[in-house]
Amino acid sequence: MRNRKLLNILLLIILTVVFASCKKNNPAPEPTEAEKARDEFYNIMKDWYLWYDKMPDVNLNDYHSPEELLEALRYKPLDKWSFITTVQAFQSYFKAGEYVGFGFGYSYDESGNIYIAFVFKDSELYTKGVRRGWQITAVNGTPLQPFTNLSPLMGEDVAGLSRTFTFIKPDTVQTELTVIKDTVSMNAVLVADTLHVAGHTVGHLVFQTFVEPAIAELDSAFSFFKSVDADRLIVDLRYNGGGDLDVANKLASLIAGSSNTGRIFIKFSHTYKMSQYDVNLNFTNEPYALSLNSVIFLTSRGSASASESLISGLKPYMNEVLIGDNTYGKPVGMHTWLYNNYAFVPVSFRMVNADGESDYYDGLPADDIVADGLKYDFSDRREDRLSDAIYYIENGTFPAFKKAVMPNMPVPYYTGLRLEIGAL
Repeated sequence: MRNRKLLNILLLIILTVVFASCKKNNPAPEPTEAEKARDEFYNIMKDWYLWYDKMPDVNLNDYHSPEELLEALRYKPLDKWSFITTVQAFQSYFKAGEYVGFGFGYSYDESGNIYIAFVFKDSELYTKGVRRGWQITAVNGTPLQPFTNLSPLMGEDVAGLSRTFTFIKPDTVQTELTVIKDTVSMNAVLVADTLHVAGHTVGHLVFQTFVEPAIAELDSAFSFFKSVDADRLIVDLRYNGGGDLDVANKLASLIAGSSNTGRIFIKFSHTYKMSQYDVNLNFTNEPYALSLNSVIFLTSRGSASASESLISGLKPYMNEVLIGDNTYGKPVGMHTWLYNNYAFVPVSFRMVNADGESDYYDGLPADDIVADGLKYDFSDRREDRLSDAIYYIENGTFPAFKKAVMPNMPVPYYTGLRLEIGAL
């Protein structure tokens, strides 16, 4: 019995030594770069996320990347916008106005037919003659159903990937083109021209995105408007999904004029934890400002984020008219944190105008609901939204007789950084 007890004690000692040895020789694996990024992202979300108090309790070890963790923490009733991308993709878009794609935007008519809405001049499609008003009927030989979301059909955002598009041109001729994805430099100003209406010189700006290179484009456009003494302005934001709020401040200042320099354009309102970072964006002094007291915006459900901040921020200072459709409904903004090759872009603050107005999650309402005249060029007076804008300048009201249009028409569905870009 004594020998057996001694044997058991020896066996316990041996097992303890073996276990300790195994533990020493097999340390816990080092976290991967994605897991380190996950932990960093979690710390940011706890402090800065606008809905930090709505985040569920999570076990970080259940998630192996920051992207997985974001989907677990996202406040789904409201947050459709927080995203994570690469530093390269983020800086290419916001700083350089570039992205990898085919270089076009699209939209639907009321039957769900798909039309080219605009084409960037740097794209292969533009070089091959594709313009606004071309109908897309098939991709890689597969016919498109009404209101098809094209994004999944475009493949990864990788240069060199090709797609074959079948088009019906405005002259009803069908044509097929194969194009290759590449880096596209965006021209943010799609159109800057003037219209002569009821004795007024009307500046007409079609603006697609708020990125840093757009600053020079806006100066050029407004220098032209000022040189011809434009006394009315139509700003077309129907395809503008947002971008840099500093660029929105620039455009707002060009519209509002020097008399409003230093006044509040938009306030950034954080949670109480980060309220010390609340800040005002104020109108700046711009040499080409028009100093208007009214502006007409052409809008759609695709007018989002910085586009909406532009409209909301100018509202306390001038008469605004919105023609087209209700806007998207994104009254919040995001700060950006760079970590290794990750760009973390969570919703971080509310955007509030000088009158304290915000929280327009249902969008900013249009004064005049009218279809997108996709078959006409932006400056064609037959284009439905431009036509109503001209009528309003002439008459101070909207046409009494026109085709009934339902508000909140479907628009192309983009997520993440692609929502800001607003193009494929």
